[in-house]
Order: sequence, then structure tokens, then C-alpha cells
Amino acid sequence: MSIRAKPDKPQGRKVDEVSFEIQNAILGKRKQGYGVHTIEGLLKREGIFVSHNKIHKFLTQRGMIVPEPKKGRRKHYIRWERKHSNSLWQTDFCWVSQLDCWLCGWLDDHSRFVPIAEYLTEATTDEVLRLFEKAAKTYGYPRETLSDRGTQFYANLGETCRFLERMRLRKVNHIYASLKKPTTCGKLERFWGTHNTERWNFSSLNKFLEHYNYKRPHMSLDYLTPYQVYKRDLKV
Repeated sequence: MSIRAKPDKPQGRKVDEVSFEIQNAILGKRKQGYGVHTIEGLLKREGIFVSHNKIHKFLTQRGMIVPEPKKGRRKHYIRWERKHSNSLWQTDFCWVSQLDCWLCGWLDDHSRFVPIAEYLTEATTDEVLRLFEKAAKTYGYPRETLSDRGTQFYANLGETCRFLERMRLRKVNHIYASLKKPTTCGKLERFWGTHNTERWNFSSLNKFLEHYNYKRPHMSLDYLTPYQVYKRDLKV
């Protein structure tokens, strides 16, 4: 009596096909430079529900994503942010090697909105205060500010700190970032990273800032833009 071997069962669950309309929607977002999770969030806001796993598989099949088998799992940090816009502004300087200059900016902690940022030849207290006053003239003074202990923001014992004096004059409480904890100013660090990778798609810093503030959806903001959240959550 012969024994017939059982056919192999397909492994895993069959993946649903992505409809032609959804394919076009995914491709449209991808061509705008958005990643898988951002595409998922943007489509969700449009009433199209498709998982990031399906989006990733579809884009990989189209050769629009390069597989990264050795990519490690991202560490999860507790997200800390203020409840309202203008509660806290972060500031710092970042060296831009492509232009051989400094980038200084102020960023609203709650909304990630950047009221001002400029390229500078020198990273000085005068420059950061000039930008602060220029931004506050348009958007109002924040309740508090945050920086590291760089020489522009912090004075050694016995010296006068002009930055702190200006904050006190404007009745703005200043907070220093915790030592050896770079995530304290993580939102501004993330903005530096976005600038360094996306700024060169635009003809100027102002055009990049316009895109970042008013057009670019932010995953941490439920795929709204920084300005949308900034205006929505201003405490009157």
C-alpha cells in the first residue's frame, strides 16, 4: 500500500493584496519623500487604513526601499513635552559643515514649531538673543526657555551671564539641560537632523523652514504640521 505524502501547507498568514487605488496613494506619498510610518499616518487621516507592514512590503517589491536585515530595534524613550505652545522654547547652535557656518534656532517644545533659525558666522550670546527678540516680536515671549550649558548661555562663577539677565528682564524662566542627558534637548537635536538631511532639497533656509513648519507632517504630532499644533494649542 503506497503512502501519499501530504502537500506542504503554506507558511504564515496570506497577506491581503493592496488595491490599485491604495497603491497609487502610497506611491504618491513616497515620491514626496515620506517614510513608511508617515505614509501610514497620512493615509489614515485621509480615511485609508493600511498597515505599515503592508506599505513596507509593497514599496520593497517596487524597489523603493532597500532591505536592512541588520538594522537594530529602535530604543524607546519616554516622550516629554509641554502641554501648551509657548510654554517652553529650546535653543542651541549646530555646526553646518556644508556651509562652514553655524545654525542657531529656537524651537517650541510642545509643537516643534521653529519660530526662527538663521545661519551665523559666529556662535555668540548677542546672536542668540537677537534671534530670540526677533521671534518674540512676532509670536510673543515663552514662559520658559531651555538650553545646555554652552558659553553663550552659562557663565562661570563670579561672571555675569548676559543671557540669563535678558531672560530675567523679559520675565522668562530659564532651565538648563541635565548633564550627560542629550535627550533633554532631543526635539531640537531631531530638528538639526532633519535640517542636515532635508535642507538641501530647497534653495534656501527660509524655504526649508516654510516646508518644515507649514507643510511637513510630523509623526509625533499625529501627522499634523508644527504650525497647526502651535496655533491650536496656544493658551489664551
